Amino acid sequence: MSKGLIGKKVGMTQIFNEEGNVIPVTVIDTSSLEVVGKRTLAKDKYTAVIFGLVDAKEKHLTKAQAGSFKKAGAKPKRIVREFRVDEAELATFNVGDVVKVDALFKKGELVDVTGITKGRGFQGVVKKWNFRGFGQTHGTHEYRKHPGAIGQRKTPGRVYPNKKLPGHYGVDQVTTQNLEIAALHPEQNLILVKGGVAGPNNGLVTVSPAVKSALRAAHKAAKK
Repeated sequence: MSKGLIGKKVGMTQIFNEEGNVIPVTVIDTSSLEVVGKRTLAKDKYTAVIFGLVDAKEKHLTKAQAGSFKKAGAKPKRIVREFRVDEAELATFNVGDVVKVDALFKKGELVDVTGITKGRGFQGVVKKWNFRGFGQTHGTHEYRKHPGAIGQRKTPGRVYPNKKLPGHYGVDQVTTQNLEIAALHPEQNLILVKGGVAGPNNGLVTVSPAVKSALRAAHKAAKK
C-alpha cells in the first residue's frame, strides 16, 4: 500500500519539543485537499484514491478535465494525483470528502517528501558541481572559475559522456527520505516535518510513508 497526500510547501519555521529543544520544521499546507475520484477493481483493475489540491475555475480547465470532475461529482481542482490503497482503505474515502492529515499520518511517523528543486538557470561548474576553481595568484588571468581540461589528445579525441560541465541547474525531482513528522495541526490541515524539503515556498510536494523504514521493519519481522 502506498498511501500519501499532496500539499503546498509554506516555508520553514521552528518549534520546541517536550525537552525544550528547538526543532527546525517545514510547514506543508493541505487545507484544500479533497477526494476527487476513486479507482476500483471492477472498473480499473486496481484500487487507488484520487486527491485534488487548490480549487480551479472551470474556464481554466479543458473540456475533458471539466467533464471528468462533473462526472465524478467533485469540485474542479488545479492539481490531481492518485495514490494506491487497498480495497478496505478505499472504502473509507468518498468523493468530495476533505482529507484530514491526522487520518493518514500520525506524529512521530517517518515519511518521504518529494518536491521540485528551485530553478537556478544556466550555471558554471563551480556552482553546479562544486568545482574548486583555480588558485587566486597574480599569475591567474580570467580563469578562476573555468572547468579546466575536458578531453584527451588524439586518442580518443573526444569528450566522454556525462562529463561535468556548465549547464542548466535545478528543476529536478528530489525525494528527501526518513523525515519525522514533528507535529500535526488537523484544524488548519498542516503537517510540520522535521528538516528541510526540496522546492521553493508554495511549491507542490508529495508526502508518503517512508519506504526504507517499512522495508527494515519487514526484514526484522522476517528474521524473527
